[in-house]
Amino acid sequence: MLKSLANSYTGLRAYQQMLDIVAHNLANVNTVTYKEKQVSFADLPSRNLAERRLPEAGEPSAPRRCGRGVELLSVTSSCEEGPLAFTGNNLDLAIAGEGYLRVIRPDGSYAFTRGGNFTLDSEGNMVTSRGLRLDPPLNGQDLHEDLDFSTLEITPGGEIYARPFQETGEGRKFFQELPGEKSHSPAGLIKLGELSLYRFANPQGLSYIGENLLLPSAASGPPLEGKAGKAGFGEIRQGSLEKANVDVGRQMIMLIRGQRALQASARAATSADEFWALTLNVQA
Repeated sequence: MLKSLANSYTGLRAYQQMLDIVAHNLANVNTVTYKEKQVSFADLPSRNLAERRLPEAGEPSAPRRCGRGVELLSVTSSCEEGPLAFTGNNLDLAIAGEGYLRVIRPDGSYAFTRGGNFTLDSEGNMVTSRGLRLDPPLNGQDLHEDLDFSTLEITPGGEIYARPFQETGEGRKFFQELPGEKSHSPAGLIKLGELSLYRFANPQGLSYIGENLLLPSAASGPPLEGKAGKAGFGEIRQGSLEKANVDVGRQMIMLIRGQRALQASARAATSADEFWALTLNVQA
């Protein structure tokens, strides 16, 4: 009876964890670039059934064994790309394909994200909602007051351009070059920098730290840098955001399955307790 209670407890624990993950997925159905968490289960190692030293005719063909219950084996993130939603905001970026953007954390270390809902700080840098600067920083800080950042243009290859303010009166002023930068577009747009994308051998091994940020781990491997739209990297879509890839229908099915499994484990524990009480009463 005690083993039955122990097995039922493992089921209660595992399926409660499953329901927690389903609830987390549903809570983030509108979170930008959120990746659906998927669970897998495994049975615990079996053990030999305790014998009562009763006489038996012959040897059993196989040892009598009983499982120890179930455990939540792993929680992985789906790498399936979420749908792209057009926003019209020129500071919103989405990656159509494989790759991550890199941001600089307050301690100077790097984190990676596919969340492209950026804003501008007082220095003209693109930053996340938490103020983390996009890497590399824009190289137009010295001309921040002369550039119209509302005209910011980002190509699918990651090149960033902005147009200078027009002077009133006759003529327009266009800067021929920036410090350390020799190129500008023929249409008068000033090149402010170029975004790189990063990918990993095993993106499911990335460590999630919240706020749409991920850190490399031994399981993910080191980041591999590349140019957007080249060598298997995705392209950057300005004015769009990648939505969560949560399948609400699938989550509702998992919710029902988890509830039924949890109820079954609870019922098994109740039955084992009732049989235990009955056995004690008979012996008394």
